[in-house]
Amino acid sequence: MKRTPLYDVHVKASAKIVPFAGYEMPIQYTSILKEHEVVRSGVGLFDVSHMGEIEIKGENAIKLAESICTNNIRDMKPGDIKYTVMCKEDGGIIDDFFVHFVSPENLFLVVNASNVDKDFEWIKSHEIKGAVVTNLSDEYSELALQGPLACKVIEKLTDFDAPSLSYFTFKEEKVAGVSALIARTGYTGEDGFEIYIKNKDAVAVWNLVMEAGEEFGIQPIGLGARDTLRFEVCYWLYGNELDETINPLDAGQKFVIDFEKDFIGKTALLKVKEDGRKRKLICLKLLDKGGVPRHGYKVFDGGEKEIGFITSGGMLPNAGYIGAMAYVPFGKGYKSGANVQISIRGKKLQAEIIKKPFYKGTAGKVRE
Repeated sequence: MKRTPLYDVHVKASAKIVPFAGYEMPIQYTSILKEHEVVRSGVGLFDVSHMGEIEIKGENAIKLAESICTNNIRDMKPGDIKYTVMCKEDGGIIDDFFVHFVSPENLFLVVNASNVDKDFEWIKSHEIKGAVVTNLSDEYSELALQGPLACKVIEKLTDFDAPSLSYFTFKEEKVAGVSALIARTGYTGEDGFEIYIKNKDAVAVWNLVMEAGEEFGIQPIGLGARDTLRFEVCYWLYGNELDETINPLDAGQKFVIDFEKDFIGKTALLKVKEDGRKRKLICLKLLDKGGVPRHGYKVFDGGEKEIGFITSGGMLPNAGYIGAMAYVPFGKGYKSGANVQISIRGKKLQAEIIKKPFYKGTAGKVRE
């Protein structure tokens, strides 16, 4: 198991450490519920240094990225960030990730921790002349400062006007005196920043961010709350809502597909578009007591017919009920207000289809 440069900091803070994506990571420091509320109402700091960083450099960096990414890369400008997916020829999703456009000859990709090696091998296998692909994952640490008070903390640590950064943009500046890539992004549904720094600076920056945030009640937050936060706002999790058997159209990700260009998987996705989607991702509110839906649990039509499966489920602290996301057949009456059943430990519990998301946070509500 690998450890991030902040492992000893987490141990000292009495974090519960668990294996995650090949790393020993903090799942919680106090309780997942308390940490969830800290991020929703104030500000929290995450160590997400297990995430992967892949660089594409060269005169044909955009050309390579255009071929592997479903989204439009060619129209990006320095400082832009785009969310995209990368597909196989059959349209199945290899991974979803952020592309940071440093320059036309320098793209910085941040990919899922569990997919780093797979992603790098895939991109490398499609490398072209004038585009060099490098895995920088072991060189970078990533801190995620998240919550409605994140701006109050970051502006104490930067010389530029970090709070004025628009959502899904970044700057290469200094934070706490250290060179960093500072992005207005996150995975919690709240406003915040993701900070990429070299490993040698991770402990110092972590401590200075915690010190700057003390007056705002900042707390270290584990990966347990990171999952409940992203689930509550219906963000996709690779391995749950997305995988190589699921295409982005079925996942509700039409917005990340640019059919005006050529990319790997385009032919398969055009066929899905022309023939019609077979399934869709929905939100469910559990109506019966007696259990919590988990990944892989079966969904039924109210009778004996199995129609789909749960991707994520659990208590929704801010929404105030137990919910789930699930794949069910496209159309066929499975719309908001309709009822289905979820099989939980041998019992079929009633659930209502509701509109996404379960909760709306402060993400994207940025002062221009």
